[in-house]
Amino acid sequence: MSEAFAALRQRFETVPFHATLGLRVEAIDTDRVLLRVPFKDEIANPGRALHGGVAASAIDIAGALAAWSGVEGAGALEAGTIDLSVDYLAAAIGEDIVATAEVLRRGKELVYSDVDVRNDAGKRIARGLVTYRLFDHAAVPAARDRQLSVAPEPLPQSGELIPGAEAFVSLGLIAHLGITVSHAHAGVAVLGLPAAGAHDDAAGATHEGALAALIDTAGALASWSIVGLNMRHKASTAGIHVSYHAPARGEAVVAQARTLRRNNEIFLNAVTVSGRTSGRIIAAGTVTYRIVMADR
Repeated sequence: MSEAFAALRQRFETVPFHATLGLRVEAIDTDRVLLRVPFKDEIANPGRALHGGVAASAIDIAGALAAWSGVEGAGALEAGTIDLSVDYLAAAIGEDIVATAEVLRRGKELVYSDVDVRNDAGKRIARGLVTYRLFDHAAVPAARDRQLSVAPEPLPQSGELIPGAEAFVSLGLIAHLGITVSHAHAGVAVLGLPAAGAHDDAAGATHEGALAALIDTAGALASWSIVGLNMRHKASTAGIHVSYHAPARGEAVVAQARTLRRNNEIFLNAVTVSGRTSGRIIAAGTVTYRIVMADR
């Protein structure tokens, strides 16, 4: 491994959120990387299945690392994931996951990467696409004036919680991130994620992987709030899609999730994450969730 790639590996492995996951970079080449997330109970659901947010985080991080693998020198670049899409193919139960990312195309400021997540036996766990932005403001000074943002529309909420909602956020990765719930009823869920150093990326903002885990959890709980939490039912996230709007630095964030449609065992959810203090949109996404009823 070259000196430049070794420095890049060191930089990525020491990012606070990456260290929280225990992530290890095992190989880097230009436009192709491989990283591992070792299994530990703190990032798993009951039954020792890795939380979907872990696979999403691994995909996001691998895509980001692949993007940086083709950059000469760190430079003063605005960098970050702007779009993340994940399909979940199988559960990883009590085992490591390995993410392999390959750059599909490098544009003027966008890098598109395909990421494959498997266990050590080769079973596919998830597949994702990452669109990463590397932008030099010095080269385009007018870009700072080309800005537009809107505030999210608040969802109706009474503070009502379905039975078991607080227990839902008290285990594994969800608890490890400090996620709380303030509303979960009739297809609407409102969750909070505190500002904490362990959640941060290299720039001191809440990591995109932590935001993906929050969005995944919010969509799941909105779905459960329709049928009622019942551990006899089998449930899992089928896929998520997240667009990142702005960094959240030094403030907690709030996720508002609403189930837009239920089609038998499939629940389609829209989720918006906003800054608790600033009120601006931090991320927005969709969660496709599946609940297989025990009595069907």
